[in-house]
Amino acid sequence: MTLGTAAQLRSVVAVTTMDVAGSPLPVKPEMKSLGVIIDSHLRFDKHAAAVAKACNYHIHALRHVRHLLTDETARTIACSIVGSRLDYCNAVMYGALTMTINKLHRVQNNLARAVCRCSGRTDARPFYSNRCTGYRSTNVSLTRSLY
Repeated sequence: MTLGTAAQLRSVVAVTTMDVAGSPLPVKPEMKSLGVIIDSHLRFDKHAAAVAKACNYHIHALRHVRHLLTDETARTIACSIVGSRLDYCNAVMYGALTMTINKLHRVQNNLARAVCRCSGRTDARPFYSNRCTGYRSTNVSLTRSLY
């Protein structure tokens, strides 16, 4: 994988394979390191999509059992399972495109709605400071746009 700006990447000859110990290995357009998907343009849009997919799966599962849980238990589950995924490696998301941050913002909105038992059309902003969720993101990029 080659990293750089768009102009730098245009000037570099595309490398499709690399010889390591006499064996050709294919070069991928992105790589995963410590759970973060890094592409050659450093946009992190694939990483945000992967995080959103994993979080939405767990939010969907939380919605199925939410009626069985107390508010405190729902907050704990939301913060531990989904919130931790949103906050993991958040420093790399600083300065990311607004479109990428919005994907994670929608996940956070869905999380607040699931914990507070609201429908998908309800505005989630009142729930961020509400005791209903108890979750306040430490994600620098999300926090910048939320609070």
